Amino acid sequence: NQVNITIIGNLAARKIPVLIVANKIDIRKSNTKKVEAAFPDYTVVGLSAKYGKNLDKFYEEVFKLAKKV
Repeated sequence: NQVNITIIGNLAARKIPVLIVANKIDIRKSNTKKVEAAFPDYTVVGLSAKYGKNLDKFYEEVFKLAKKV
């Protein structure tokens, strides 16, 4: 939505690294591709915090961003 776009725009303007995290991929109707389409300029990681699914990918992407700073 517009609020998310505004927040991400402000972070990018300040040169703060952005990682989009799509939580709740354990829910059947979740759609990570929709989030990726909404934010094509950023890395999107789908995860399930409840079940710990894709946490390794999340940490990998956080460390990549940390190295860029």
